[in-house]
Amino acid sequence: MKKVILISALSLAGLFASSVHAESQFVNPAVTGSVASARLDFTVIIPQVLFLRVGTSSGNAATDGTIDGITYTVPAANVGDASVIAGIGGDLTAGAVTVRSYGNGGNISLNSTTTGPLTTGTAGEVIPWSQISVAAAPLAATTAGFTNAAIAHPAFNTGAAGGPGTATTLTATNKVVRVEGKWTYTYLNANTVPAGTYGGTIAKNGRVTYTATQL
Repeated sequence: MKKVILISALSLAGLFASSVHAESQFVNPAVTGSVASARLDFTVIIPQVLFLRVGTSSGNAATDGTIDGITYTVPAANVGDASVIAGIGGDLTAGAVTVRSYGNGGNISLNSTTTGPLTTGTAGEVIPWSQISVAAAPLAATTAGFTNAAIAHPAFNTGAAGGPGTATTLTATNKVVRVEGKWTYTYLNANTVPAGTYGGTIAKNGRVTYTATQL
């Protein structure tokens, strides 16, 4: 008896589930002009995403571990004479990198973080981040679906201990941000400093970390 009751309950549940997911109408008798109708409800679920690219990336939905490097070699005749030195490296070469960000949750805060001035590892031998200049410009060609523009660079923290810089805001339209541009880095070479290799490693404060934060 218990088994019969269980089967009946399951059958009723199946019928009820069917009535929730689909609909039908039977018309009898049907004459000229009779109408039978059935309806469907559609739902589209969009995940909230956030993407930031500074330099090399294999795609706009990729998480890559490639970190680009930019190197400045000051000619011996120009040490500390304020001749601006172009860089070597970056995915766009000549010290330039691609910047691209998108998200669909509203405005995005873009910032840079340093760990202190560039150093050789010897006390007193430092180059402040104020000596690294960043020029913002549009890319040479626009990627479909993106706004190609000069994205303001978040100013470096030039303090002795480093830290977050001055954030810039990427403004959303209808909660969507899709922007791209180019940053070109140069060394201002305004200070006469001891010979050596400054930065280049985390230990020598050579890395800048960029972050995009959903607001």
